[in-house]
Amino acid sequence: MTLLEVLLSLVILGGSVAVISEWARSSFQNARMARDMVQAELLAESILAKVQLGIITMEPAFDVPVSTFVNPSDVIMDTHAIADGNANEILWFYSLEIVEIDDYLIEIAVTVRQNVADERRSATCRLVRWLAFEPESEEGEEESF
Repeated sequence: MTLLEVLLSLVILGGSVAVISEWARSSFQNARMARDMVQAELLAESILAKVQLGIITMEPAFDVPVSTFVNPSDVIMDTHAIADGNANEILWFYSLEIVEIDDYLIEIAVTVRQNVADERRSATCRLVRWLAFEPESEEGEEESF
């Protein structure tokens, strides 16, 4: 083989390794983002269920740490926070919005966001649920359906 053939094959090998490593990095980043999005959705569903059950008071709140209402072992730790030495840092915050639509209908919105420095990497989930209350009938009146 000539020197030109060896150099050409090394260039092709180097280019293919670079492309494959970029694909692997990209797929790892997408997998991490998907994991964080699922975690945010699960936390939002859990908080919304606790609001409906009365475990969490039905009052507006902003940036409340999720760790106060969720078992810490249920929260997936951020590997970057552990590597940076910030493993004890609060990973998730939630906000609660209560909107009265009419006398018997309330909209509850829970927004869970990840506490990371890089906003591009932050996972956020917002769930909305409507709760209807039955009107109280006055004594002596019968309800007809």
